[in-house]
Amino acid sequence: MIKKISAVSHLTLVLMVLSVALESAEGHESHSLTAKRRPNFVIIMADDLGYSDLGCYGCQDFETPAIDTLARHGIRFTDGYVSHPYCSPSRAGLLSGKYQQSVGHECNPAYDESNSAIGIDTSTTLLPARLEAADYRTALIGKWHLGAGKPFRPAVRGFSDFYGFLGGGHDYFKTDPQGKNYNSPIWRDHQPTSDTLTYLTDDLTTEAEHFIASHRNQPFCLLLMYNAPHAPDQVTKDYLQRVASIQHPGRRRYAALVQGVDAGVNRIVNKLAALSLTKDTLVIFLSDNGGRRGVSDNRPLRGNKGWLHEGGIRVPMIASMPGTLAEGTVFREPVLAIDWLPTALQMAGIEIPQGCDGVDLMPFLNGHRNAPPHSTLFWRVSGGAGYAVRQGDWKLVHDIGMPQPALYNLSNDLGEDHDLSESEPDRLAKIQQTYATWNASLESPRWNDAHVNNTESERAKALQTGTRQYPMPWVTPQKR
Repeated sequence: MIKKISAVSHLTLVLMVLSVALESAEGHESHSLTAKRRPNFVIIMADDLGYSDLGCYGCQDFETPAIDTLARHGIRFTDGYVSHPYCSPSRAGLLSGKYQQSVGHECNPAYDESNSAIGIDTSTTLLPARLEAADYRTALIGKWHLGAGKPFRPAVRGFSDFYGFLGGGHDYFKTDPQGKNYNSPIWRDHQPTSDTLTYLTDDLTTEAEHFIASHRNQPFCLLLMYNAPHAPDQVTKDYLQRVASIQHPGRRRYAALVQGVDAGVNRIVNKLAALSLTKDTLVIFLSDNGGRRGVSDNRPLRGNKGWLHEGGIRVPMIASMPGTLAEGTVFREPVLAIDWLPTALQMAGIEIPQGCDGVDLMPFLNGHRNAPPHSTLFWRVSGGAGYAVRQGDWKLVHDIGMPQPALYNLSNDLGEDHDLSESEPDRLAKIQQTYATWNASLESPRWNDAHVNNTESERAKALQTGTRQYPMPWVTPQKR
């Protein structure tokens, strides 16, 4: 016998159906909002990493599986450059989105917590401040090196969270509450802490994991600025064991430092995945300059950190955001680290500021624009004591210690071995004039450092031994 549905029962059934429909609609709307959330940004910077010191860039004597995996799931840049061949000015370019020489930031600042004059230009709004104004949570974890005085510290330059050190390097195992520079305490936000270290690279990674977990429900920008593989060459037994097959002790310890960075990248990527943030997060990996002398590998490039040949300014650079960036691709046009500021702002729906020298890379990376992002790239060190220009495949170099400028065609001379200045005088003159015009728009350095003496010494050593960079004793024979 079939039971009839009463009017009340029928009304109840209708309400139940409507309720289910509304819940389903709300669920779809929630998913839509999640899909449209503003992207997160994680910028991971290694310090003094050689161009060929990752597996995905051809490393032969040790492995970097996590960074290689990041490259397989993203874009690897063959011609990724920084705007300066050493630490502090390079970082100033990244954070400002413009050539740092335009505001006189051309040298490393000395570590001086009482100095309110030496540091990144206070009238320049940095990437974190622009994002923070748009309700992003921003963090710098690790190395700052843009001024230790009060007006320059991360906590007053747009970073809502800071955990790290103010100077240009740090001991990996020890801190001193009263110490300076490499022995300085670890700071949190506005104050030095009494925190001790287990191992600096690992500790910074742990702090970065905590930041990501704590702010997973809001858009965030994290700059994880490792000290490694910068000196001092202090490593754990575990990381050293991973590269035990390397015979040369200096190269082995350097490789162990890189192992710490690779392990950190693995942990960060896994944390994003565990929190379902992978597709919402643009991860950028790069080095602040070319590999440091003697122990890194910048081949087939010429030169090392501090030089204006390719080995000093062309760096490993990877960007990954599955679902937004094509996976497993290689981008072969020149890009600059200063491009990541306008790229991030555009992705976050924030207007790109006037005076920005970087460009939004997204139209080039997703194939909407086929032209190179830049027609000309510039470098200048020590107020013009050295300079370089890349225009298409042509590169002019007149670095410190070079008696005259040299002109190279990078399309068939990546190692900058064949100077074409005598056979291409008109091209040389044209590029020199382009540099002169750009140079006229810059400030003089607001402070100085020892770069001129250091570069002259390194070039003299290379000339003495007949090598294309500071000698690498672990390579036999070296390319002459």
